[in-house]
Amino acid sequence: MKGIAITGRKGGIGKTSIAHLLALGAAWQGIPAYLMHTDNRAPLKVNGRPYMYYDARKPETLETLIGAALNNDGFCIIDSGGNRSEFDKWIARTVDLVVIPVTPDPEDVQEALAHMAALEDSGAENVRFIVNKYPAHKNERLFVARYFAQLPENKIISRLAEIKAIRLLRESDVQEFQTPPSKVNNLARQLFFDVKVALESIGEEKGEVQKTAQYDDMKV
Repeated sequence: MKGIAITGRKGGIGKTSIAHLLALGAAWQGIPAYLMHTDNRAPLKVNGRPYMYYDARKPETLETLIGAALNNDGFCIIDSGGNRSEFDKWIARTVDLVVIPVTPDPEDVQEALAHMAALEDSGAENVRFIVNKYPAHKNERLFVARYFAQLPENKIISRLAEIKAIRLLRESDVQEFQTPPSKVNNLARQLFFDVKVALESIGEEKGEVQKTAQYDDMKV
């Protein structure tokens, strides 16, 4: 089991969308995906999605779920709200890969860099960035390049195009889950493979001794 935390202290950068997108991409590749909701907001009501979805807002619940999943195959994906500092630092130290989404905005970039530094100072390893809402047109990409130039290139694992239909993954399923549009599915597969490559590049291999997930009664 590989643990991936999608985190960020700023709202609107796409944490929840990316968490669901990654879970969907894993599922389409036949990889079991377990998505843990830890944001203070109420979790979605899902029905029939090809991945598991858990309400893990309580630290002890998340610890139990991670412990139960450690010996399984697949991805354990944590949608971390970034609004409970000590809890989020513990999550970051527990997983194999920490991903901070960054949108083409100078304030977002500075906040992402500061968040990465704080997580690494707390002992987190393998903190990376995903450029989210990456412009489709060349001229727009050239315009925002000055913002992303501040991010270490070797820390960027993926660039995700802005696709409005992704919002469907953030909606509660009124009825049986419907397969998203092709653009969303293709982006989900891209994200899965980009994360898979990142995990491989930092030396994570199947069968490696897993990290223990002990919250140690930390107050949040």
